[in-house]
Amino acid sequence: MNKLVVFTMGGKGGVGKTASLVSLVEYYDENKISRKLIDCDMENKKAGSLKRFFPEAEKINIRQPNGLDVFIDIASSEDSPVVVADLGAGSSVDLIGWFEEMYPAANDLGIMFLAIGSVTANPGSIETVFNWGKALQQRVKYLIIKNTFQGIPDLWITGEKAIQFKEGFKTDEIEMKPRIPEWQTELENHGLTLTKAMDSSLPMFSKISAKCRLHMWRKQIFNEFDRVKAILLPA
Repeated sequence: MNKLVVFTMGGKGGVGKTASLVSLVEYYDENKISRKLIDCDMENKKAGSLKRFFPEAEKINIRQPNGLDVFIDIASSEDSPVVVADLGAGSSVDLIGWFEEMYPAANDLGIMFLAIGSVTANPGSIETVFNWGKALQQRVKYLIIKNTFQGIPDLWITGEKAIQFKEGFKTDEIEMKPRIPEWQTELENHGLTLTKAMDSSLPMFSKISAKCRLHMWRKQIFNEFDRVKAILLPA
């Protein structure tokens, strides 16, 4: 079985994990790569959740007794090579425990994993990545998204611990350029991807200049994903 499970390293909230994942799903769709979507947001929020952007995403509470079974069943289905799971925020300890339970069965099925971390100027976002790395070790590949619209992640770029992490785990990195905060909020409130926003009649996005800017944002993040395309598909 050639299957890749892409999941966010849940922990620190408000660092752009879901925004990054939404753009990645758009990228898969643009390249006609079949994918399954799982929304594991523990707080079950509506605005900004993966299911809000993609209604076809299956909502699963992986903290419930049958949550793990449902996840494995979806991840092992044969019709899509990629499964994208948003773990949202919440406790890193609980979410890491989820991976520890899931990994043996998934590994036996030949499922591979890509862990996505979002780092900002907030040290808590970087600590989340460290905590996950300590638990996951070499069992996954790592993609770190430097979310610069929430500040330059200087500690990730130059910090000694971060440098050791990047060298030890051979992380891939991309950058999400700054966005207008009010626009990002509007995207989340209405469940609009960048592509959908370009076709939207909402006043904020209706002008030609707005559509050009949205197109620029999408092209930028797609170019970044192109640089690491090899890890975005099962080997």
